[in-house]
Order: sequence, then C-alpha cells, then structure tokens
Amino acid sequence: MRTSLIAFTVTILAIAHAHAADLTIVQDGKSDFTIWTPVDPTAAESLAASEFASYVEQMSGAKLPIERAARGVKKPVIIFREWMHRLSPDMAEQHGASMPDTPDDFSIRVRADSVTVTGASGRGLLFGTYRLLDALGCRFLAPQYGHYRGAAEVIPRSTTLTAKEWPNLWISPKLAYRKLYIEEGISHDEANLKQLIEWMPKAGYNVLVCPLDYGNRGRVQWDKWRDALTPELQKRGITIEVGGHGYENFLNAEMDGGKVFAVHPEWFGADEKGTRRKQKSYVFCTSNADAVEFVTKNFLAYVAMRPEIQIFDFWPPDGARWCACDDCAKLGDPPERQAKLLSHVSREVAKVRPDLKMEAIAYSKLIEPPKTEKIDENVLIDFCPIAQNFEFTLDDPAGHSMREDGTTPRANKQYFDALRAWRARFDGPISIYSYYRRYAWDSLPVTLPWHMKRELTFYASIPTQGISTYSEPGDWFAYELNHYVLPALAWDRDQDVDALVNKFADARYGEASPVAMEAYRTLADVVRAYCSVPFVSLKPKSEIHAAAQRVDAVAKQLHTARASAKDDVIKRHLQRLGFVVEYVQRDLAVQEMRAARAPREQIRERIAKDHAWLSEHADEGVVLIKGHRLNLDRAYRRYGVDEKAPTTAPAE
Repeated sequence: MRTSLIAFTVTILAIAHAHAADLTIVQDGKSDFTIWTPVDPTAAESLAASEFASYVEQMSGAKLPIERAARGVKKPVIIFREWMHRLSPDMAEQHGASMPDTPDDFSIRVRADSVTVTGASGRGLLFGTYRLLDALGCRFLAPQYGHYRGAAEVIPRSTTLTAKEWPNLWISPKLAYRKLYIEEGISHDEANLKQLIEWMPKAGYNVLVCPLDYGNRGRVQWDKWRDALTPELQKRGITIEVGGHGYENFLNAEMDGGKVFAVHPEWFGADEKGTRRKQKSYVFCTSNADAVEFVTKNFLAYVAMRPEIQIFDFWPPDGARWCACDDCAKLGDPPERQAKLLSHVSREVAKVRPDLKMEAIAYSKLIEPPKTEKIDENVLIDFCPIAQNFEFTLDDPAGHSMREDGTTPRANKQYFDALRAWRARFDGPISIYSYYRRYAWDSLPVTLPWHMKRELTFYASIPTQGISTYSEPGDWFAYELNHYVLPALAWDRDQDVDALVNKFADARYGEASPVAMEAYRTLADVVRAYCSVPFVSLKPKSEIHAAAQRVDAVAKQLHTARASAKDDVIKRHLQRLGFVVEYVQRDLAVQEMRAARAPREQIRERIAKDHAWLSEHADEGVVLIKGHRLNLDRAYRRYGVDEKAPTTAPAE
C-alpha cells in the first residue's frame, strides 16, 4: 500500500489509527527512552541515531542514550534501522510495512512504548529521521552557511516532546531524482560543500552533481573535492553525479603539450570551410573511429579510477559546434550523433563499470530527441529548457504565442513540444534541468514556489522522473525559499504550497511571518514579469510603475516589522529580506528608465550606482559578486546599455 502524502509537514503525523494515542518521548526535560540501532550499525544508522539524540537534546535538554540492540534492553525505545537489517541475529522481528519501492522510502511506526524509523536504504532512513524531527518542530531551512551565523535552522525549545501515530505505510517520493548542481562553483569551497551535503537529506535532496572540470578550465573539478566529500556523501547515501559539458575533457588540442593536435588534426572538429579547429567549443570528429576510441579510452580510465561516481554526465561542450566535415554530416544531425556516440561509449563502459548510469543532455541543438537512433532506456536524459520565459510555466498556452515578428514560436512552445517528443520516443528516465535558480538572474530574487507547483504538475503528466537546480552559497538567501520548496514538491507535488511557504515563513520570521509572506507573494508576481530577467519582454512604463508600487508597499511593511522585531535573529533575517526587496526596487527603477527611453548615459549612471551598492553586500549571502558574476560590464549588458548595444532594447 502506497501513499502520496508528503513527510515534510506536520500534517501527516496527525493521521492516526483509531486505537492509537500520542507518545510522549520527553516530559519535563526528562526521558526514559533509549535509542537502539542494530548491533552492527551502518554509517547511516549510526548517523540517524546520533542526529536524533542531538536534536532532542537541543530541543528539550533530555539526553537519550544510544545502544546497540541486544536482548534484555527494556522499552521504551526509539529504533533506527535500514530495511532488512536485523537488529540482532538472535532476535525475531516484524517489519511492520509492505516492501518499499525505492531506496528513498521510509516508514515511521509509533506505538505505545516505541518508535521505529525504517529506511529502505541508509538514505531513506535519514529522510525518515529528519521528517520525524520536523514533526517535532525542527525546521531545516538552509545549510549552515557562515552568513547565517548559526541560524540557518530553527530548533524549538520545549521540555515536552510528543510524537503522534503515523500510518503503517512506506512514504515514497514522486520524483526519483532530486538534484543540486554545483555547476560553476563560484562561491563553493570544501567547507561549505560539506555544509550543503549535511543539509541535503534534511530537505529531501538525493543527488549532488559536480563537474568533472567545469569548462575544462581547471577551476571547478570533482577531483579537488573528491577525497573530502566522498565519505560525507556515502555516509548519507547521496548519489554522486559527475561530468557535465565536457567531451573536451577527454580530447582537446592542449593535450600532451599540443602534440595530439599536431599529430592528429583530423580528430578535431572542422568548421564549414573544412579547417580543423583547436577551440574546445568544437565537438571532436565523431565520425573518426580513432578519435572516438581515444575519447572512449580516456573516459573509461577516468571512471574506472573513481568507483564512487554513480551517474556520469557525458555531454558535449557548452555552446557546442558540431564537426562540419562530410563524414560527420553523414551521421545525421547533432541528436543522432550524440546518440551514436553515447551508445558506443555505454557499451564499452558496461565492461568496466556496469554499475555506472550514463546521462545524456537534451539542450540547445540537442533539445529534440534523435529520430532514427534509439537511446537505451537505462540512460538518464537531462532535459534543459535554458531559454524558458519564466513569466509562464512551460505548459501555459500564453507562453506559446508567436514572437513579435510573427515568424517563430517562443522558446516555451519549443520546449513543450520537445519534451513530449522525448517521452514519446524514449522509454527511460527524464530529469528536468530546471533553472529554478539561474546564474543569468544575477541574484535577482526570482521567487518560484507557486510556479514550481504548477510546473511540476505538468511534468508529472509527461511523465518525468527528476528535477534539479543550481546552488551557490554566495546568494543562497535570495533563493532559499526556492531551494526549500523544490524538494518538498518533488516528494509530493499535490501538497498545499501556501501551507509549505507559510511553514517556512513562520520558522524564519516568527511574528513577522505575515509580512514576509506578502513579500514572497509580491516577489513571485513581480520579478518574473517586470524585472531584468532574461527572455522576458520589457513592459510599458505604466505597468512597471504599478509593479514598483507594490514592491514599495512591501518594503515599507518590512521596515516597520524590522523596527519592531524583538528577536535579533529575526531582525537580521528581515533586514536581509529587505535588502532583497530593495534590489528589486532598484532594478524596476532602471526598467522604468528603459521603458521611458531615457538617455543611455543616465541609465548607465544609475546602473553603476546600483552596482556599487550591491558590491557593499557581497559577503552577506544575498548577491553573488565573486568571479565574473555581477561585474559592471555584465550589468550594462543585462540592461542593454553596453557599448555594443545600439539601443536600450530588453536583454535577451
């Protein structure tokens, strides 16, 4: 028997058997309960037990001893175990639930003198443990990044802790893949990546994706973090996915000091004139058998030496330019070429790493599925609607209209059709590379809980099997609500998103929650439609002005709430939310100038002042300034007033 009820809310704990009663674990700061694990606990079982004991002590002051199960231990007990892992070889046990369907499944049984948390795997056990703690009042809102000053989580204080009866069912996620991408790694380091990994099972994510070598630049690489992160990921059962854009990691013109290109120029991609090109953006000549074998050999060597990798993203370069030689042209369009290469590499890797799942990308020139080549259903497809207009969900007919020139449909329509085509022609899993946090937004708070709710419902109709998003500590606060809501909806898209956002706001802002809720709703309505968000048209000045007035009203409410807040932590959170809102105010002011066709130099002057203001807040977790993001030239381009732009047309 299955359930679609999400375990991320307290509501499910109230669903009780008629005969059951609440079970008090701690009374007046004291407890008679003992925590049991199997006699030979796995890493996840030990972690689950210690985490539960730690949070119970933080909440109530009660210290629950942890013991390994053995005969003679008296109840009451709280048991943490993985499915089919016996507490002790000489103990007869009942599992108390039907067989789980996925490794993420968990069950929680509350009885008169015991609580048993069972996971289908170690990862499932941790999901169940943190959901039980959530039901007791803990709120795991964000990773414990330094800029939160220890206040990323909210741990209530109560001398009495009571668990309610759960239905005797396995709780299952709707989406099998719930991914966080490191991607460009602008603000990541070893310390904050460990903080991210620690938080992932608390929120419900189950896959961390790290580039093999982002852009083949030697900066963001799995190998740099591998030794430090692998034990932390494996202890929690988090799937390790590596790769990304990167055929060039296995064949490029710089290899062996340039000798590979000098000796074998025919291995490299040709332009339309037949010239073999050294640039990494060119896909190697996939019609050349020796080049294919060279790439395959290097790839096999890489994954053979890294058995911790469970999914590999075998993708072409970002902005790929496919070889234009005659032999490559005979292979067909890029989707056919990717499929042929993938099939060959998959067959070979199965001989070395049969456990490794290969992933291909549906993106740019590969957004359509191959028409003749068949991709094996064991491959995972990452579908990437990079040019989506977030003013609309992907299935919204209003986003499928023709462009202003009346010639071609907007990108949303293209992605809508392409995704359905993939589902019609491909029998394996499809995960959505969602862009629910984008680098191109330059830390503007595009707030998406309600959008995600509608869009995930559409994706379920396809159906798809996964969802992902980028993550950066540097501007996490700007997107923390998106990061919190996404995995919850991925577990249960049918839940009440208003209740979920309210739950977050209540924990983060306390008595100021209603004001924060109004701010989130306003940001959700305004930023996607009126701010300088890529692929969104510049609206008339009157509409932008009306939107700005809504944001101004919210800013005043936040100022008042911050002034009256008595809790310093809440005051600090309100101050940062106020900063986020002010960023939107400033962006709308520039948008109004653009819509009014103000002189270019006036707009540039305003942008420069705003950029200086943003830079003053670079280390507060709200804007991502490091590296090439949010530099002044980029800001000019975003607003269409860089030196190359002839007009103040909307940024695309």
